[in-house]
Amino acid sequence: MEWYIPITILPAISLLILSTTNQMMNLSSEIGQLLASKCSSFQHEISDLKIKQLGRLTKAATLLYTSAAFFVLSGLMVAITGGNKFNNLSRYILMFGVLMVFIALVLLIIYGFQTIKIRKKQHLHNHNHEF
Repeated sequence: MEWYIPITILPAISLLILSTTNQMMNLSSEIGQLLASKCSSFQHEISDLKIKQLGRLTKAATLLYTSAAFFVLSGLMVAITGGNKFNNLSRYILMFGVLMVFIALVLLIIYGFQTIKIRKKQHLHNHNHEF
């Protein structure tokens, strides 16, 4: 394996991190608005669901950051040792990083589906209840 292969994945991971971080900031602002004043039981339920969503995003972002570190470590190990001494270890580290990205993507997919469910719940509530 060439040393630069794990490092070429970093721009894609960086875009995922940027997107996830932006979603975290937007969701955090939304939660803050919901909880800025005393809220109804429905708003409290929605804020609970959104806080769970924020937890999913935080876990996904943490996995993406860690996987980026593993990709860099794998590339550095091969570059420094010439790929001979730690070849198997660097491959395992690379595969672990890929597994972490996969888990983060699964969390992001779950986040997406749950976001739609929350929005649908809000829509139905607003449609059925007049203010």
